[in-house]
Amino acid sequence: MRFIGCALAWRPGEAREKVSCLVVLDERGSIIANSFAANAEDIAGTVAGYGSERRGTLVGVDAPLAVPNERGTRRIERILSKVALPAYSASRRMFGGEPYSEELLSELEKAGVEYTDYPFPRERGQSVVVEVDSAATLKVLSLERSGTADNGDLAKRLRAMDDPKFRKGNKENRAADLRGAIEVLWDTPGLRLRTGNLAADISAPENVDVSKLDVSASMSHAELDRTVGLVEGMLAAYTVHRHWRGRNGSIVVGAGDEGSVLLPARNALRERLAEECSTAGVPYV
Repeated sequence: MRFIGCALAWRPGEAREKVSCLVVLDERGSIIANSFAANAEDIAGTVAGYGSERRGTLVGVDAPLAVPNERGTRRIERILSKVALPAYSASRRMFGGEPYSEELLSELEKAGVEYTDYPFPRERGQSVVVEVDSAATLKVLSLERSGTADNGDLAKRLRAMDDPKFRKGNKENRAADLRGAIEVLWDTPGLRLRTGNLAADISAPENVDVSKLDVSASMSHAELDRTVGLVEGMLAAYTVHRHWRGRNGSIVVGAGDEGSVLLPARNALRERLAEECSTAGVPYV
């Protein structure tokens, strides 16, 4: 199996203008490749290449994939907001019609990768794509890293934690937040950042070793943007890999065309999300 995280440039002003990033994990959780792609067709072709002659491909796209609402927010976004997890605000109106993610799903389907709201854990042979939320994953991992994920007032601790802010702002703050995110990833059990076929060259078109980069304000905003893509891609790949392994906990909030998102969640957080889903009548598993 191959586990691919896609940091999709999907937002208005980004879609079809900026590159997206793909990060690939093997079954052991080792990063074996990453690359940048210019459009949906390129992404689908790269995904197909990474999954060639493998026993399945599980893709996590860090973007809203099913956007049924013309205005406002999706129900799953409201659930995440209630538990103080970062949530996308997506509507068809903000895209002026078809979201870029729908174009991506169409191209992935041509490559044999189908949209699902629930990838099956431990099952090889599936080639599916699911929505993930890298910012929420990073916040969950930071909580778990602190060792207090299942102690005390979970809601209070989540509200007290800052959401990631490395996408915008001055270079000093962006670089500091990126270093913090990379440190969290480095300490995440089941994820191996450093492998022999990656190099510390942020300008390279593929196979960049984020753990060896000197992430600082001396980088240009364009270089910081590429680093953000790599970090978000790693978080997306980790999310689907963790779910597939069936360890440490995960949850899918929402279902089908109404929108769903796969998140890492265990014990107290999973119970909290399940409670909000039940109250709002939103499916979860």
